[in-house]
Amino acid sequence: MKRFYILLLSCIVGLSVHAANKISKPLKEAHKATCAIMAYDENGALIHSGQGFFIGEKGELLTAYELFRNAASAVCVDAAGISRPIEKVVGANELYNVIRLSVPTDKKWHALDVDSIVAVEGEPLYLLPTSTAKNNTGTWLHVQKVESSNGFNYYTLSGEPSVSDLAGRPLLNEEGSLVAVMQSSSEAGDSIFYAMDARFGTSLRIQALTLNEPAYQQLVFPKAMPEDLGQAKVYLFVAASQKDKEEYRRTIESFIDQFPDAYDGYMSRASLSLQQEGAADIESAKRDHQKALEVAENKDEVYFEISKQIASSIQADSTLISEGWNTEQAIENAREAIALRPLSAYYRHLGELLFWDKQYAEAKDAYLAVCHSAEGDAESYYNAAVVSEQAGDSLAYIVALMDSAVLLSSPASAMKDGKHTYQSAPYIYQRAMLKARHGSLRSAVADLNLYEDAVGASATDQFYYVREQIETSTKMYQQALDDIDKAIELNPQPIYLLEKATLNIRINRVDEALSILEGLTASFPEDADCNRMLGYCLAVKGDKKRARTYLEKAILLGDENAENILKHYCE
Repeated sequence: MKRFYILLLSCIVGLSVHAANKISKPLKEAHKATCAIMAYDENGALIHSGQGFFIGEKGELLTAYELFRNAASAVCVDAAGISRPIEKVVGANELYNVIRLSVPTDKKWHALDVDSIVAVEGEPLYLLPTSTAKNNTGTWLHVQKVESSNGFNYYTLSGEPSVSDLAGRPLLNEEGSLVAVMQSSSEAGDSIFYAMDARFGTSLRIQALTLNEPAYQQLVFPKAMPEDLGQAKVYLFVAASQKDKEEYRRTIESFIDQFPDAYDGYMSRASLSLQQEGAADIESAKRDHQKALEVAENKDEVYFEISKQIASSIQADSTLISEGWNTEQAIENAREAIALRPLSAYYRHLGELLFWDKQYAEAKDAYLAVCHSAEGDAESYYNAAVVSEQAGDSLAYIVALMDSAVLLSSPASAMKDGKHTYQSAPYIYQRAMLKARHGSLRSAVADLNLYEDAVGASATDQFYYVREQIETSTKMYQQALDDIDKAIELNPQPIYLLEKATLNIRINRVDEALSILEGLTASFPEDADCNRMLGYCLAVKGDKKRARTYLEKAILLGDENAENILKHYCE
């Protein structure tokens, strides 16, 4: 067995010497694809340097990820001494220390093809010399182990490279085909090395959600858009949430550069300009709007976005209002969108604008267009009811719209034992408030009872307080007493206790009111209402001396009604 290993080692050494002495023409040509890389920080200071190599026909290179940590710009210089700027990150993987970048090409461009080439154990691989090497002789390494994962190979190699800066350098087979990308060596003088399948490097792509991956978040270097327009749009949308707005602006510019015929980039840039510069950049935003309209295939979408941008900007800052940049212009753009394609979303937006501009009748028509479409829902009927009330329509008509909102939010098929679902509760409550505002109090109470059934134990103290006031107004005193007690049980705040005292006075339960008011006045001696009401209760009970004390205190606190009570009961 020992003799066998000696023989095997002799063969390997012999093969290495043979290969090293006979560098094939393809391997010599491949050296032209190598390049030196210099990476710089934001201030233009050199922070990293290393080696890489050009691939494909589109103008790309592969190198070590580590070279681009904190790099804001970079250049590459090929073996012929030609310098080119490195433009953008096209793909990256921190774990395997590989990054793929875009580079401008020219007639002197030399690059390696990435084919489906793999190496096997025992096979020699040629480590190309650095781009600045004076001689054209590289180093042969040997594959000791091949591990596969997700269709790519990870190689363990042995040998004695003549240089230490291995990361990002290419490994080729004897035919001159690209096989792998070297990883960093762990220590100087190592004889065991590692390399990642070159196909893995070329498979790296920026995808729609790449922005959230740590490998990309750690890079400040400009990044390319996903190659697919649909994914690029999602990427642009995700990028909008970035805290660094200058980084977001670079993302937008990259999108525009890569997809000049897609309107999304121009609209995003207009929106960012308005956020950052406000009135100073309205003209810039208008130019981007015009460019978006020129390139858009579906111009209705652009008119819709323009309308939203104008409206949101002037709602946030009224000082932006100017000729051609106002609510009227936002409405006009919304109508342009509808004229091209009458989508429910456009009508809904138009309704919001018209409501904001107090054009209630027109807003109602816009919301009704949504109601009568396939997208008609509870919210659209509710909105129609709100603007209908402002337009002065009859209560019956407004309630009918609210009825539709309730029915759509909680259809009969979804009701259990005749009870509405939780989803319908907000609309039932608003219908009750509508009826209360228009004097239909008992019907309002009936709706509030339906609301309580729908929400169950989720009903709040505020709800019981509101229902108590409506019940009091319609002389449903026992129900009102029960509700104010429930409100106090849930949240015993002074306003509820004062309301209970007021209710007891109203139904001539003076003793109950007196007990509550004595406690409140002790806690809030400077409250005019408490002093006046306590003085009233004492006067009714015949204790005019004490009554006068509290009533005079209320008068000093500015309560005008206290003076009338004092004259009527104590003089």
